[in-house]
Amino acid sequence: MRSQLRRGGGWAAPSSRFRDPVRRSPSAPRENPAISDSVDAAETRSEPRRILLYSHDGTGLGHLRITLGVAHALAQRCPDDALLLLTGSLNVSAFDLPPNLDFVKLPSVPRRTIYDTIPAAEAGPEPYGKVMAARRDIAAATIHAFAPDLVVVDHAPAGLFRELIPAFERLRQDRPDARFALLMRDITFGAEQTRQIWRNEQVYPLLDDFYDRILIYGSQEVFDPIAEYGLSDRAAERTRFCGYLSPAPPMRSPERVRSDLGAIGRRLAVVSVGGGADGGPVARAYLEGLPDFAPADLVSYVVTGPLLEDADRQAIARLIAGRTDVDVTAFDPDLFAAVAAADVVVSMGGYNSLCEAAFAGKRSVVVPRLPGPEEQLIRAERFARRGLVTLLPPQALSPRSLWERVLAELTRESSPPALLPFGGETRIAAELAALAHREGRRAERRESER
Repeated sequence: MRSQLRRGGGWAAPSSRFRDPVRRSPSAPRENPAISDSVDAAETRSEPRRILLYSHDGTGLGHLRITLGVAHALAQRCPDDALLLLTGSLNVSAFDLPPNLDFVKLPSVPRRTIYDTIPAAEAGPEPYGKVMAARRDIAAATIHAFAPDLVVVDHAPAGLFRELIPAFERLRQDRPDARFALLMRDITFGAEQTRQIWRNEQVYPLLDDFYDRILIYGSQEVFDPIAEYGLSDRAAERTRFCGYLSPAPPMRSPERVRSDLGAIGRRLAVVSVGGGADGGPVARAYLEGLPDFAPADLVSYVVTGPLLEDADRQAIARLIAGRTDVDVTAFDPDLFAAVAAADVVVSMGGYNSLCEAAFAGKRSVVVPRLPGPEEQLIRAERFARRGLVTLLPPQALSPRSLWERVLAELTRESSPPALLPFGGETRIAAELAALAHREGRRAERRESER
């Protein structure tokens, strides 16, 4: 199979609302300065293309939000192209979708027991069993039927547990001129964990010989996956650092947010724990400290995420009972508006959370996820070194330690430095449009493969 594959991914909002700024100091170097200019110059419009995007998300919301953000930017650039999203997320319908995008739902890994009785010639790895067989077959059928000109894979180069490989193999046979792009988060996981996963899933040959572009939504100065993950020179040549993804502009003004939350003339704290699956400890620590540490003029807005555990949700309900200075909700499709209006932000270390706060000029108090992948801790540490966040190590989390940092941020007068390159969604969309529409490059590649 590997030899057949050899060759020579803010809450999503309408694409018209995307910004393309680079929020940083004037002296900060511009990464890949030729990306947009060279792509624009070389890109040629042709007949509409079919572009398939893959987001493996099964539990969280982060990669779905990222993929949809890229899809909006791509839809704005290529409104006549047909976009199809292949995802395991249960939450696609909660987000605004581009008018030229549809989606196919893969079976959800968290609901894998539903598929235990299906006949399958080959089940997936334990404990996932037959749900992976169902996902693999649906992905293969979808890609074969859609026959995409371009496949865009976020985060998992081979798909979850290599579920995309059979589909890729058949697409290469049916469509030798199809193009492939990998979207990579600024930090995938810790260096050794990523290398081990990629060795086990035979990812390095894909990076070397299969993907036409590796597009990183991050900064090489903050974290360099080429060095950290041991990418070859061949893969490095196809890699572009596109900058961090800008959040969609808020739908509400800060004044409207404060009015909605009863914070006019008062200070506002916004607490967000991403999708919520592992955010209970942070939300509870904040709320447990309210009676002892919260200033009298502080209003708290806590977004728990739709995936918060029931036990945590019940505990939070008890903690806020009778309080008029706190508003708790499971989901806010315009969360960035609240972040932009806040006097202090508390979050975990997820990509979207930290980017939204940095873009809004907020130095968030960050409690990264642990145990589990090291990605959030590494990102928080790298951002903290640049003065972009206040880091609270997860093993030191308590109501007192969290509130000490919250109160310190409320009294701090300076804003964090503007160091991060944003506008990544625009640069990624330009690269993807070029891959899908460059007829000359397709002919060159066919000639080189003869």
